[in-house]
Amino acid sequence: MKKLLCLTVLVALAMPIWAEDPALPTIDKKVGTALLDSIARLFHDMATQGTGTKEDRVRRIEEFLVQSMQEAKKSKEQSRIDPVFFARYQRLLGVIKMTMAPDPGGILVPVLDQELKRFVYEVLGEEYEGTGAGAIGQVANAIADEIVNLQLHLDNVETKAKLRKAFDEKFIGATPKK
Repeated sequence: MKKLLCLTVLVALAMPIWAEDPALPTIDKKVGTALLDSIARLFHDMATQGTGTKEDRVRRIEEFLVQSMQEAKKSKEQSRIDPVFFARYQRLLGVIKMTMAPDPGGILVPVLDQELKRFVYEVLGEEYEGTGAGAIGQVANAIADEIVNLQLHLDNVETKAKLRKAFDEKFIGATPKK
């Protein structure tokens, strides 16, 4: 009962903060879309043009990931993408790096499997298969879905802010029952 009362008081104290009129986000959708398109272009080019040697593939992906991360950081600092997009994009790049980078001896398998399991479950709602072609396909599907989810995020930033404002307004003047 005391916990419920404390929670109610904390929520009531936070109401004035929620009730403030936050400005709509001022992100540049084109920047986020370009970041997402670059991932699709990389995989398309590798599929249609071949990848060369394993070392060439790893080098090309590594260069792409580093450049993409630099662009995303710069865009975030300039408020051209929002923190939510940045965090999810960074995670997406990390998943790509984990799945494409070599791991001689399988030293990182437990760590990689744990993160891939979480990523696949959070994006697809499926249990990660863990090994074989099915697991690779599952991760590829999760990457593709996350790219779509990020595009949807970009397309709906203003709508989300308006919905959040409307939700918060429902609590203006709300006081806890005594």
